[in-house]
Formats: sequence, structure tokens, C-alpha cells
Amino acid sequence: MTKQSTQRVNKDVSPAQGDVQLILIRIGSSFYAIDIMKIVEIVKYIPVTRVPRAPEFLEGVIDLRGAIIPVIDMRKRFEIQPENMREKQNEKIRIVIIKVVDKIVGLIVDEVKEVLKIPRGKVMPPPKIVQGIESEYLSSVVSDKGRIILVLDLDRILTTTERVQFKNLIFKDKKQKPGGD
Repeated sequence: MTKQSTQRVNKDVSPAQGDVQLILIRIGSSFYAIDIMKIVEIVKYIPVTRVPRAPEFLEGVIDLRGAIIPVIDMRKRFEIQPENMREKQNEKIRIVIIKVVDKIVGLIVDEVKEVLKIPRGKVMPPPKIVQGIESEYLSSVVSDKGRIILVLDLDRILTTTERVQFKNLIFKDKKQKPGGD
């Protein structure tokens, strides 16, 4: 049996009314969640080509079935120090392909853990006490099985300036169609 290198996210499954579906990911030693509706697919880590003069957190670009996709290293984005562990756990590293800024972007994460179905009533705005670099990237917090999970606001992963840089550096490529289609 061969391992698949990509995994399509099944969005056709209807969760119970009022439930929110999230993908639980690990970045460093912290766990975060991403709304499943923002995810296009999840792929095993593939080599990334560096882009000259790109922001530090932009790891580079990948060719995914003929489309050039910019890839953000979420450790660098959250200013988490790289660990030697990343190299050793290479089998767990994934690139989560998402739709953000009307474009398709990849996020390098240390691990994709599970799909969560959370009752909408458990999704709360992030508390004001949450501080740090990650707080500006949060859309909400959920409580699940005794754990608090921070939900990422993917539309805020890039600042306005960074969006312009991305557009100028990468999105000139004709292979990536508007809206990622």
C-alpha cells in the first residue's frame, strides 16, 4: 500500500446544525485550529524554492500540480525559534493549502492532528488578556475536552504591506488563477 502525499479536505460532510468544523494543527509546542472551509487541501512537506527579497517568514514557493503556491513558515510568522526536532519529525510536517487574500497560499505546520466538530456555542471571541505576536492572528477561542484551542484568522496572517509584497513577488505568475481556481 502506498502513502498518499496529499489529502483532500471533505467539506461535503454536513456537521450537526450549529457545529463548526476545525482542523487542529501544531506549530512548535502550541496547538491552533483553522476553519475547515478555508482549507483547500493538506499535502506532505515538499521542497520549497526560495524567493529573493521575500519577507523572512515566506519560505518560498512550491509547484503544486502546475500552480505556483507561496508558502509561509508558520514558525517564522509567529516568531517561534526553529527546533532541531523539525528535521527529525519530517514525516509529520505538512503544508496546509488555504485560500487567503483571494489567493491560494501554503502554511508549513509541524503537524496536522485531527478534525474537530465544535458546537457554535463554544466558539468565543479571544479574551483581551491574550497577548503576544499570535494574538493579532486569532479569530476566536474554543473549549474542547478540557483544552483551550486558539482559532487562527487566516485573513489576518498577512498585513496589508505583506499582501502587496506577495502580489508583487509572486502573484504575477499566470499559473495561479484569481481566487485560486
